[in-house]
Formats: sequence, structure tokens, C-alpha cells
Amino acid sequence: MTVGPDAVHELIVEAGWSYPVTSRRLERNMPLENITLDEAGNSMMLAEFLQQADVERFESREDLERKLRPVCEAEIQARQTTILGRLKRTFFG
Repeated sequence: MTVGPDAVHELIVEAGWSYPVTSRRLERNMPLENITLDEAGNSMMLAEFLQQADVERFESREDLERKLRPVCEAEIQARQTTILGRLKRTFFG
């Protein structure tokens, strides 16, 4: 299973594109693609993922990794906190 920025890179490769690649091109051609965020299977649509990153262009795979990794980690953390919060409310009121 390919996750996070690696999943976005895989979409670029599968499309036959090379870097640089713009977020706009990705959003226009693959708006409903799901990006798996982690090994647990959490995912979000590519367009939403790129909007959260607020990035216009990726110069290379390394640039993509550097720009998208923090967004991926923040989203995973937010989802874990939400689930933990729900469990606490369920069991401890």
C-alpha cells in the first residue's frame, strides 16, 4: 500500500508525467482520486489534500515529499485526536 506523498507521486508516474507538476494539473485531471494517508487506511480526496497543502507546484519528488509530508502528518494527527476524543467522551462522559 502506497501512502501519503508517495501515493501522490505514484499518481504522477501512472499518468506518465514528469516534474515539475502543478497542483492545478493534478486537481484538474484527478480531483476525485483518494490518497491513503497511513497504514490504517485513512484517506482523503486528492483535491482536498492539495488544498490543505496550499502549494502551486512540485519541482521534484523530493519537493513533493517536503511540501506534502507535514499536511499528511497533521491530518493523521487530527484524525487520531478526534477518535481518541470520541472514545473518552463515550467511556468517561
